[in-house]
Amino acid sequence: MKVVKLICLVGFVSLSMMACKSKIEPNNLESRSFTDSIYSNSLSEYRKHRIYLPPKFNKDLNYPIIYATDGNSPITDKKEILDSLINGELIKPLIFVASFQNSKIADSTSTITGDGKKVYLSYRNFEYVDRKPERVEDSLLVDRFENHKSYFVDELITSIEKQYTQNLNKNDRYFYGVSNGSGFGVSLLNSNPSLIGTYICFSTFGGDIQSNFWHSDTKYPNLYLRYGSEEPFFLKDDAQYIQEKYAEFQAFIEIKTFEGGHHNKFWEIEFTNVISDIFKREK
Repeated sequence: MKVVKLICLVGFVSLSMMACKSKIEPNNLESRSFTDSIYSNSLSEYRKHRIYLPPKFNKDLNYPIIYATDGNSPITDKKEILDSLINGELIKPLIFVASFQNSKIADSTSTITGDGKKVYLSYRNFEYVDRKPERVEDSLLVDRFENHKSYFVDELITSIEKQYTQNLNKNDRYFYGVSNGSGFGVSLLNSNPSLIGTYICFSTFGGDIQSNFWHSDTKYPNLYLRYGSEEPFFLKDDAQYIQEKYAEFQAFIEIKTFEGGHHNKFWEIEFTNVISDIFKREK
């Protein structure tokens, strides 16, 4: 009788464990997209970021990670695209992390547009582009670009890879940015070439492509560069310049022009095409 009771008890415990397991596993079958934050010593403030974890995410496995700018924007709302490509087994599972832009107006700044209107710039303009402010009233912005770069390089990337136990090297890291965010990427590519292996940069505004110093003995990261047929002429000039530099250094670069202007509806198509190529699953 005791043996029967023991068997029943073991069976009950096993069923209970299976039931609990079945409640947990379905949650891991779905991807997750959410907002998190870290405190940045470089910027002396909390900074948010958007995170996408793929279906069946497992901390015991390593995943390629795309680090992006403009996290609080539709530009980086990639859950639907990534879910479709990953669940359709068109690309490998990956993690997508997009740092929020600081859209707060930097009150001391102003610029005059082509139509004569006076507009104030946000901190984003000084974090993504090295504008080198020199006016006394802009003293709080002088180091903003370098401080933001320190946050991105030394705090955000380190924090994410520690939190999700990702043991990655340069070739496992990717960057995605558009407009000024792309400019930040090109600056990072130039100044920290050993950090991220591949850059996806669209419609690049800023980045000091032609004024930066390019080292002939440096192995620069892979670069996928895109710009629109209806965008300003200087994007084409910058693309031609960096293409010549990459050819000189024998580094990989792919430059294409898409039909259209400076808008996310075009960038989204290009993003899908590029990552479908980079992360293509082997049949």
